[in-house]
Amino acid sequence: MTSLSAPHPVTGTRAAWHWLALALFALLAFLPAQSALPVTDRDEARYVQASRQMLESRDFVDIRFQEEPRHKKPVGIYWLQSAAVMAVSGGPEAPLWVYRLPSLAGAVLSVLLVAVAGAPLFGRRPALLAAALFAGTLVIGGEARIAKTDAALLATTLAAQAVLARLYLRETVGRPAVWGFWLAIAAGLLIKGPIGPMVPGLTALALVALDRRAGWLRPLATPLPIAAALALVLPWVVAITLRTEGAFWTGSVGADLLPKIAAGQEGKGAPPGTYLLTLPVIFWPALPLLILALPAIWRTRREATTRFCLAWAIPVWLVYEAVPTKLIHYTLPALPALALLAVGHLPATASAVPRLLRGLAVLAFLPGLALGGFVLNYSANAGDRAAAALVLAGLAGAVVAVGLAIRFWRRSQPVGLVAALAAAGVILHGALISAAARMPQLWPTEAAMALAGEVAAAQGCDLPRLTGWGYQEPSLVWRGGRDTRLLPASTPVQEAIRPGACEVVIHLRGAAPDLDAEAAGCQLAGTVEGLAIGAGKWVTLDILDCRGTP
Repeated sequence: MTSLSAPHPVTGTRAAWHWLALALFALLAFLPAQSALPVTDRDEARYVQASRQMLESRDFVDIRFQEEPRHKKPVGIYWLQSAAVMAVSGGPEAPLWVYRLPSLAGAVLSVLLVAVAGAPLFGRRPALLAAALFAGTLVIGGEARIAKTDAALLATTLAAQAVLARLYLRETVGRPAVWGFWLAIAAGLLIKGPIGPMVPGLTALALVALDRRAGWLRPLATPLPIAAALALVLPWVVAITLRTEGAFWTGSVGADLLPKIAAGQEGKGAPPGTYLLTLPVIFWPALPLLILALPAIWRTRREATTRFCLAWAIPVWLVYEAVPTKLIHYTLPALPALALLAVGHLPATASAVPRLLRGLAVLAFLPGLALGGFVLNYSANAGDRAAAALVLAGLAGAVVAVGLAIRFWRRSQPVGLVAALAAAGVILHGALISAAARMPQLWPTEAAMALAGEVAAAQGCDLPRLTGWGYQEPSLVWRGGRDTRLLPASTPVQEAIRPGACEVVIHLRGAAPDLDAEAAGCQLAGTVEGLAIGAGKWVTLDILDCRGTP
């Protein structure tokens, strides 16, 4: 074991402070831009609008986006978001950041659970450092700030993995841990269906196949916790099946899950190996440490601690590499295992690592810094001085932290090395996300709604009556209200334009034949250009004032 894993006497009070410090570090890492970041297309906008409608209707069984059934994911995240709103503000018109609270809580809890899962594998101090390093990576930082399933789901996955790790190491596991395992599985099922228990299931299957023994799983075969898990899941399963006459399962499995497995869905297809190629960005700045640890990982591959982490990371990684639909957050459940391997096997001195790997580790710092440079150049060229200054400050702070990390490494101070890299990740990713929140060109819906609001205010209306014509992003519904119309570009003019007080049409230029606003009975209130993130393309939107005559 490395010096990081050497035993250190820790009193109960000191250990409590370590956990508190880790929780505060994660909270500070994920708080920036929580309220400033506009609603993102398309998933987040759909989740929060469906949760808002659930609160309005008080129907906590069925899930709807406007009048359409949203039969893609189970109800868990909608319950969590609704509960957050009721706890904080009590009304569905709560600000967006309230709906994001379950993701923030899930991300902070996930960081703590990385340490809980890693402590029996590599010791408390390496586990705490690995958790801090994981908190500095890009994907968890993004998911902590977006109101959707993945941060909350990760917390349930890590809770189950923590129990599996202790069982595999043949540590004594009490009944509370068994209860925790099955309740975590139930929560994962309610949040994202079979994707929830997939990681612990694949981990257990891989270990049983490698070791040809399954006796270590016997404590989990306890009837009462299993029955309690089923009691949590089955009532809603039965209710939604009866309410929709089975249509929920046709939509969630037949129209959502299976198409993602069969082919790239919604233009998100990519070949196998894509996640490996993007690892230098999504796992920055932890990848250099993983490279340095590769010789030790290989040497100890048959040891229980290393084998558990490899059985955790590799199967789920291979599954997502094989699935044609590729989204950056899919491999998130594997990253904690990689962070634990990187820190748990980090050599105490540079001389213990081959020169080639040392060179690769240094090169692995460049992609993350290059991403910061790209965003800096983009914001500067767009004339956004505030965003550019924020990115420049974050990039400078990250470079200084990386420099300190290298200095700690040369002085054989692995604790300082890991801590500096965790800080580098938090500084850079926090700056990038905060700067992105301030770039209007990334949020065309927000700019369009600002113009639409001016049109409505001029007529004494609180909100415009909104139509998205050719521009069908769900963010329009979140910002404009449930009655917002989203029409395809092929909709005839006489159907798209409904003259009336405070009537505003947001028309996607180029998506349909050229529109003569005056001939259609409207006036051009302004034009907005920006990147529609959900569609992945640059758009030009005409904001049409169609007050006309009702």
